[in-house]
Amino acid sequence: MKPIQELPFVAGHVALDFVNTAEDRENPASGDALLTPADLRVWGRRYDLIGRSATCADAGAELKLAQEARELLYRVFHARAHSQSPSERDLDRLSELSAEAHRAGRLRAGRDGCARWQWSRSEVSTVRHAVVSSAVELLQADPTPRFKQCPGDQCGWLFLDTTKRGNRRWCQMRECGQEAKDQRRRERRRDLRG
Repeated sequence: MKPIQELPFVAGHVALDFVNTAEDRENPASGDALLTPADLRVWGRRYDLIGRSATCADAGAELKLAQEARELLYRVFHARAHSQSPSERDLDRLSELSAEAHRAGRLRAGRDGCARWQWSRSEVSTVRHAVVSSAVELLQADPTPRFKQCPGDQCGWLFLDTTKRGNRRWCQMRECGQEAKDQRRRERRRDLRG
């Protein structure tokens, strides 16, 4: 897995890109890019959720809370990507995290007059709060977005399929899609030599 500084944002949504800081959860050899409090800060700055000087009183605890939220969101979005309902337990926990996020934030009017949630750019917890809040909004979207999961080897990233036909298959064609094409080509050559 690429380091957090190089991790591409390909999911089409902040919450899914956050979930994608880890690869295929079913494979112990898969990677995780969100390992340290510094990784959490870097990811939040890259997504422009926090400022350079963002701090946290207990960075280790915040990292654990962010990782917990990430895995919860993975389970919820994974269920949706496979046409299943998320568990009631996971939705209850997501409700708790959402309430906590909204207690920490403020509704502010944007330039267009629409009210939006905002959190302090100087606090690392803003990453978790913004991700959770946006995840809940995505889960409530109507029409229901097309959630998909990349079938790439050791990938498992989640993404929104916003193509007109709904036929996006890979998180990134140039990575997982190309790897699958190359693998099929090698298999055909092997079969021909047979």
